[in-house]
Amino acid sequence: MKQRNTLALGFTSIVLAGTVAIGSVAMAAGNGNGNGEGDGTGRPRRHLPQLTDEQKCEHSDRIETKVAGLQERIAERVATLQERRTEAEATGDTELVARIDTRLERLAAAQTRIAERLAEFQTWVLENCDA
Repeated sequence: MKQRNTLALGFTSIVLAGTVAIGSVAMAAGNGNGNGEGDGTGRPRRHLPQLTDEQKCEHSDRIETKVAGLQERIAERVATLQERRTEAEATGDTELVARIDTRLERLAAAQTRIAERLAEFQTWVLENCDA
């Protein structure tokens, strides 16, 4: 019985060491983000590359359209949450009302940030892009 446990432990440690070795080799070899680009960290990039000034000027209409769509979706979500808050208040569910209030505060902060960034972008476009 003792020999069986020793063999099982030895086999398990060999398998674990092999797995770690294969994983480290794979991590060292595949240092990219899935697109063939490696930044040396071994982690994928979770954002798009930053646009150049020319690209910002070319795509300013699309960017503003995308922001307008985002603002519409936030407004729809706020309306839905306000309806749910009214229902929760009517049923007396104070815990749900508090959670909905938190969500509404976050959405209001997001709307403010988006409006500020859009205004900054529009100002930048007027100053840097040829009409």
